[in-house]
Amino acid sequence: PTPAQMPVIRSTKRNILLAGGARAGKSVVLSSKAYLNIMEEEDELFWLVAADYDRTRAEFDYLAGYFAKWGALKFVSKQVNPGRMELANGCVIETKSANDPRTLAMKAPKGIIVCEASQIDLETFYRCLERLIEKRGWLLMGGTFEAGSLGWYPMQYKAWLSGLDDSQSFSLPTDSNTYLFPDGENDPELQRLKRESSDEFWLERIKGIPVPPQGR
Repeated sequence: PTPAQMPVIRSTKRNILLAGGARAGKSVVLSSKAYLNIMEEEDELFWLVAADYDRTRAEFDYLAGYFAKWGALKFVSKQVNPGRMELANGCVIETKSANDPRTLAMKAPKGIIVCEASQIDLETFYRCLERLIEKRGWLLMGGTFEAGSLGWYPMQYKAWLSGLDDSQSFSLPTDSNTYLFPDGENDPELQRLKRESSDEFWLERIKGIPVPPQGR
């Protein structure tokens, strides 16, 4: 992990919201955090939730790679619509689509990873919280702010920013991913984008800072 990613990895909060810029490594960090959590469990169920099945692909593949590397992967499906992973510790990971609310019912997972969380609706967020109450489970969410920074996602980010109860939000700017941008914000491509884009676009999509419309 990069220095900017370590606070997320080390956080002991049950609920984590990870916002940030494009290509900042949000999926890698959330998958790493989920991997560490799941390896401590036995015979538990975990979900990958997104607006549709395809948006779970990155986290699904990262997790499969982590578990396979340490010989903990018994089975993994090739598809993600739906996808399923079975681990040596008896845990199961399933993908869920918010397009079908019925898939977010019946069972009580021990943990949920919400992929591209800014693209799900508020009702899906509430359903995830509801599913976790039986087992006092954990919730990991990640996503880039959409244009205008409106809706429940940026509001939740601000609400958890100071570490509310057992919840915490973080933001990773694009330039913090030193694997892709060794020079940080001084990277020539990032500097070119900054010159050619609006201040609002730069703050939202690169720096991971919500920018509500003026007048609101």
